Amino acid sequence: MRIILFLKFIYRIIKYLLGSTKRYSFLLFSVFKTRPSSIIEIGVYNGNRAIELIETAKIFNQQVEYYGFDLFEEFYETKNRIKKELSKFPLSKKNIQNKLNKLAKIRLLKGDTKKTLPKFIRQKKKVDFIFIDGGHSVNTIQSDWNAIKKIISKKSLVIFDDYYEIKKNILNKYGCNNVITSLSAKAYKSKKFIIGDTFFDKFLNIKKKIYMVSVKKL
Repeated sequence: MRIILFLKFIYRIIKYLLGSTKRYSFLLFSVFKTRPSSIIEIGVYNGNRAIELIETAKIFNQQVEYYGFDLFEEFYETKNRIKKELSKFPLSKKNIQNKLNKLAKIRLLKGDTKKTLPKFIRQKKKVDFIFIDGGHSVNTIQSDWNAIKKIISKKSLVIFDDYYEIKKNILNKYGCNNVITSLSAKAYKSKKFIIGDTFFDKFLNIKKKIYMVSVKKL
């Protein structure tokens, strides 16, 4: 079983490195290196990334806990959500639950992370691996980080998606750049993946290069 999962991991790394979303190779390699038994993913979307995260973690751990945060069907209840957060259209909570149930111990938390994350961290449960890729506004990413940093240990690894090489006026509204640059060098170590992916953002009508950044507590 673990050999099959390892071969899947190798295949996915090669697939991403040869494709248009090369930065995801960094994400999966980070899971492989961290060997987490607990994972938080902020921004579940269609659940495909969750499968990859869980299966990579299960190379080393028979039991994996996965916590997925998203608006799920609530996404469609708010107007201008795409323009505000540059988010993707997620599947329903039920569909994701059915997709992931057999892979790990799954807990899906529906709603705005500005409300669901503060409630979750009251449990004071330390989590090994966190992937932040939910709402893309600076305000939302900062809010997600403010909550997540309270439940990470020195063994934990946090990965931010959406570090942009783009016009500065956009960086004041979108992406994790401001959050990363505001981190204390005495408290956290951050590292930008050397490979980025270039996309044309049809909502902002601009071309942008996207990187992932890892953050560890010192």
